[in-house]
Amino acid sequence: MKNESDMDEVFTEETLMVFPTDTVYGLGGNGKESSVVSRIYRVKQRSTEKPLSLHLFSKKEIDQYVTDLSDRQRDLIDRLLPGPYTVILPANSNAPEVSVSREKKVGIRVPDSASFQALGDKINYPLVGSSVNKSGNPPMTDFDRIVREFGGIVDLFIESDEEEEISGESSIVLDLTFDPPKVLRGDFSLKELK
Repeated sequence: MKNESDMDEVFTEETLMVFPTDTVYGLGGNGKESSVVSRIYRVKQRSTEKPLSLHLFSKKEIDQYVTDLSDRQRDLIDRLLPGPYTVILPANSNAPEVSVSREKKVGIRVPDSASFQALGDKINYPLVGSSVNKSGNPPMTDFDRIVREFGGIVDLFIESDEEEEISGESSIVLDLTFDPPKVLRGDFSLKELK
């Protein structure tokens, strides 16, 4: 990770950054800042019809952005997060518009990564993002290659302190608005939740 004094100079509400998670590197920034959001979509060459995931530093923050969670949903959240999952939940009006689907759902990540958690002291806005890649291509996991390819386009690159923290596999996406949950991406057996 860059040292803290370097990060403080470029860490603003308009910063577009590459950040570590427990799965792959993310590309993101302030979900309430339209200039940052438009840059994310432009850099990824991603359709604006596809929402960005909301990245939180603690599962305790989830209640700020969702509504009417059932006991079953809360139990699943407790068992899955933090971890390599994106959970789809019913959004409330606090969720950044860019992270809310047409069905009024929000995809939430709480990465199990010390390097990601360290960013929590620096960020006081809802962090939205997606994997570092051009849409349709596999996520990029080599940090040096990410810097080479996106240098001059992205404002801040934050390398994981522990390379083994990053699995290199995209998060498993589970829609918890269904019972049983619907697996939207990844290899996951619902039997694992029993």
